[in-house]
Amino acid sequence: MAVSPFEPVPLIIPSASNCLLWMRPRDTRPSNITSSAGRLSAIKNLANNRNLISNGVTANQPSTGAVTINGLNALGFDNDNNRWLATGLPATMTNFTFFTVAQRVGSSQGIVLGGASTISIIRFTANSLGFNSDDGTSTLTLASGTSVLTAPAIFAITGNAATSTRNLYKNSATIGTTGAYDGNITPSFFGTAAASSGSARGFNMGETIMYNKVLSSDEIIRIMRYLANESGVILT
Repeated sequence: MAVSPFEPVPLIIPSASNCLLWMRPRDTRPSNITSSAGRLSAIKNLANNRNLISNGVTANQPSTGAVTINGLNALGFDNDNNRWLATGLPATMTNFTFFTVAQRVGSSQGIVLGGASTISIIRFTANSLGFNSDDGTSTLTLASGTSVLTAPAIFAITGNAATSTRNLYKNSATIGTTGAYDGNITPSFFGTAAASSGSARGFNMGETIMYNKVLSSDEIIRIMRYLANESGVILT
């Protein structure tokens, strides 16, 4: 049986008090996920028990059902406009910590958190990993190598308005820090967006969690341990 990230055990998330988003596509029961012809129309936000509503245009909805990460159902982002429009989240947010299990399946792609002008992007290409700038016009490479995303991995990104920095983590390692954070995101929007990130497509996404605070290094590691336990990703 899956372990809830809200249970107070050392492996799991230490607190639910600042958790805004908890999405588990591996749970394919109709009470959790709604799809038609392999496209996601809604998935439940277990942090507030409300649905996350995806793009109303069927062709731009994330795919599901035939998409897996380590044999578990996931969501596929295969064009520039795949996204969720989430209900019940704040209109804007300054500090955040965002976790996701993801896997590259294309040649150029990124995960967008925010809207067209207030975005934080995990940008991964065939041989690099880093951030796009907040306006989506340039890329800061924090790691390179052809094996950056050839296997599923757990990613975390933090945004700290006080220091104007973003940190990027892959599995249990800190990838790097950049000062290119304007202190403002739109948490109700995430996925891909051509206007914001160029050809941001070609990744699969599994369990995803977001907090409206900057978590400590210890908390980040604990959540990554939970996600590793759930997804079969090996922390390095």
